[in-house]
Amino acid sequence: MKEHSNFFYKTDPAEPSSPPSLHIRNVILVCFGIIIISVLSYALILIIKTWPIDEYSISKAGTFGDSFGALNSLFTGLGFAGLLITIFLQREDLKLTRMELSETRAEIRLQSRTFQQQQFEESFYRLLALYRENLTQLSIKSEVSSGTRIYGIDALSFLQQKFDAACGTERIMTFPSTARDNDKDDYIYWLYKTCSMIFFRQTRYTETLNAILSLIENECFLSEKREHYLKILSSQFTIYEIKFLFYQAFLNPNYHALRSTISTSPSFQSRFSSSSIPLGHCKSFEYLWQIHLPQKEFNADRLFSIDRFKAARKRTAQRRQEKPEQSHQKI
Repeated sequence: MKEHSNFFYKTDPAEPSSPPSLHIRNVILVCFGIIIISVLSYALILIIKTWPIDEYSISKAGTFGDSFGALNSLFTGLGFAGLLITIFLQREDLKLTRMELSETRAEIRLQSRTFQQQQFEESFYRLLALYRENLTQLSIKSEVSSGTRIYGIDALSFLQQKFDAACGTERIMTFPSTARDNDKDDYIYWLYKTCSMIFFRQTRYTETLNAILSLIENECFLSEKREHYLKILSSQFTIYEIKFLFYQAFLNPNYHALRSTISTSPSFQSRFSSSSIPLGHCKSFEYLWQIHLPQKEFNADRLFSIDRFKAARKRTAQRRQEKPEQSHQKI
């Protein structure tokens, strides 16, 4: 490609943003030309000032040569100034080089972080899909008809109903508030035995969940993003999954990752505290594993706790009572 140029510099149209480059040969020629012209001009001025020359001798020639000392001093100073300018230019070049290296390192770090994020998200969503697949394949034997099995959420729902029936009235029994540890131990032992008889371990399902939690904890590209992925994970849980996982965390000492997540993640705490798990069971969980599980207070009649809506409720009830009376009067 043809280059646009003038006498001192040239630019490449293929890279318009790049600075122009000098014609080194032309610059050197101009510099030497200036030096030669300066010397000749100075010599000519000396000759004119001393004309006519009466004697040609070595001593006179030496005196003529010594008269160029001022010019030599000038060129020496200019050379030293040029050396200083070269040093400063090299210093600026080094600064630009360091800035470019710093930008390159920042870009490399950004690319590395982006690559780590892509790797993490690929692993996370692949494990999440595997978790959902293992949930659908989770199965238990049906007690209604022999030889058949119940799968997925239906299996967890069946186990929960069976657990509720096994607990009976004791399901809502308040966790002992006495200072005696024996009462608390008896309650926890009863709950542990009831859970272990009904909630059989579904190893592939629960271990996949543990793998996801370990991935988020150990390989998340940013610690600030962990809660974001825990929120995505917890949003996938149904009420039956939450209850099943709660009792598995209560039963199995190896599920420390799940218990740790329940105790530290706001998303998990929100889901597990809104799952209608009996308060006595939550207290047992806290007492056994020393993990606090906050409980949400729900008010199903939130609308009717406001005064103006209470009045609207009364007016609606009055209108309902008046309608039968009006119908009776018409008859």
